[in-house]
Amino acid sequence: MKPRVVWVSFAPLRKSPGGLTSDIASVRYRMTLPSAMLERGGWSSRVMYLGPQAKRDSLLARFDAADAVVFGKFIGTGPDFAATAQRVLDLAAELARRGKRLLADFSDDHFSHPQFGPFFNTLVQEVDCSVASTPGLAEVLREAGARRVAVVTDPVEGRQGEPEVRDIASRPVTAAAPLRLLWFGHPSNLDTLRFALPSLERLAFATPLVLTLVTARGAGAETLASEVAAAWRAASSAVRFLPWSTDALFQALRDTDAVVIPSDIYDPRRSVKSPNRFTESVWAGRFVAANPLPAYEALADAGWVGEDLAEGIRWALGNPGEALARVRAGQVLIERDYSPAVIGEAWKAAILGALEG
Repeated sequence: MKPRVVWVSFAPLRKSPGGLTSDIASVRYRMTLPSAMLERGGWSSRVMYLGPQAKRDSLLARFDAADAVVFGKFIGTGPDFAATAQRVLDLAAELARRGKRLLADFSDDHFSHPQFGPFFNTLVQEVDCSVASTPGLAEVLREAGARRVAVVTDPVEGRQGEPEVRDIASRPVTAAAPLRLLWFGHPSNLDTLRFALPSLERLAFATPLVLTLVTARGAGAETLASEVAAAWRAASSAVRFLPWSTDALFQALRDTDAVVIPSDIYDPRRSVKSPNRFTESVWAGRFVAANPLPAYEALADAGWVGEDLAEGIRWALGNPGEALARVRAGQVLIERDYSPAVIGEAWKAAILGALEG
């Protein structure tokens, strides 16, 4: 009999034509997509939302048939954090008492955070298997006392796009036909975008461009876009903000010439981030210029990785044939290592490892 798995999401779920999904990327990448792959393989696998109103007895009944329980990325960081965190630890203890094998998924390093750290350090020691999104984060989990650690990266979720790179010989960059660049991500990454703006501004004053920002409303991106647009207007360059949705993102990827992914390479917490923005962009057929992170090392030949993003964009404009070849090679690599089916197999291995002890 194949294992029965229940995934616990800390973010609301909603129905879509393809099944359950969420507005939170980590829930899609690391819960609903892998769960769907397990179901395709004949496993019993379902994702549930641990809402604040769930009653203890009815909640526990939802796990009765489960062999393994996967706790997804813990998202609660508001004023109710302590109470919610304790509720999760109590649930994990009760499920363990009932003989369930427990896994917890981690994609961020909060272990040294003064408020959140105690919860994460306790959880990682209570579960049978801790799952890390990158090898770097796996080392953090081991140092925190994890019993068993598995590494499972993020899958791509969008459709494979036709590779395209702007060839300025046939499509010159002008004020009327500017270079189109895209940045997207969680609002917590806006600080890294600010880190890259001086480089991008030099490019904007040398080459007419439009930089599109796709992220959630109300986190400062609208103001940032307006301020930078005003500063770049004299150079016939612009910045625009688009509120995030999966549809908006995938359309923005289709519409752009290249994607920029800045990061603070001196922040150790960011060094454990997964490559999902890089892989999603290349899978959509777009060239990526990114600041170096460990997770990008395997993808360096699928785009451009270096300290100056503008240099990477200039390289692609000057070498469109080679840039296009990199995107095509990157899609082959992504299909091999980052497809939902491949990541589903990695989750199977992690869950079976926890069940076997």
